[in-house]
Amino acid sequence: MVLLTRLKAAVFHAKTLWRTHGYRRDPALAKADFERTAIIAALAFMLVCALSFIAMQRVNAPAPVAVIVPAPPPTPEPEPEVAEVALPVPTPEPIALPVVQAAAVIAPPAPAPAPAPVPAAPDCITELRQITNNATFYFGIGSAELSGADLVRLSRLGRMANACPEARIQITGHSDTTGSDLINFDISWKRADSTMNALAQLGLDITQFEPVGFGARTPLSQGGSTDDDRNRRVEFVVLRDDARN
Repeated sequence: MVLLTRLKAAVFHAKTLWRTHGYRRDPALAKADFERTAIIAALAFMLVCALSFIAMQRVNAPAPVAVIVPAPPPTPEPEPEVAEVALPVPTPEPIALPVVQAAAVIAPPAPAPAPAPVPAAPDCITELRQITNNATFYFGIGSAELSGADLVRLSRLGRMANACPEARIQITGHSDTTGSDLINFDISWKRADSTMNALAQLGLDITQFEPVGFGARTPLSQGGSTDDDRNRRVEFVVLRDDARN
């Protein structure tokens, strides 16, 4: 509104000047005044237009947008420095150690003497040989019969033989040196067979026994009739049966 009013005032002023100078007698001066007035009016018009344009630009300009700038993070306060102070170390008081008396050293008792080794029990073969060395049976002339005392001894020998299964026993029959070799050989076999049959009659196992006749080939003595009595005999030879081990 202000600019429009000023514009109208400028135009009115120009017209007034034109009318005032129109009454001048000199036409040239009147024309110069008019041109000057027109230029002023034109300049005033241009000024008014420029001011109007600037005013319109301000009105249409967008409102400034407020930019929110985030506040900077608070600067952490520096931690206070802790000064290291060396604490005085108390001097330990001397401790009186108790007096320990040396204990009397007791010598360990002497070890008991090692027991004497127990002799190994003789095996059944050894015991059986000890018995058969004293188990010789004697016979009369031409006889193959055992006496009652001989049967008792034979029974004991047979039981011990059965208790020792690894033993094998030869029953050896012998004769005196009188007579022919054939007769002596025959009687020696009869005496061995008679002894083995007696074992069977006593109810003993005779599978470990073997009868053998030697005749007069292994006499105990040679000479008189007393020597012949000793040669008519039956003996026992104990062997170990390796096949049964």
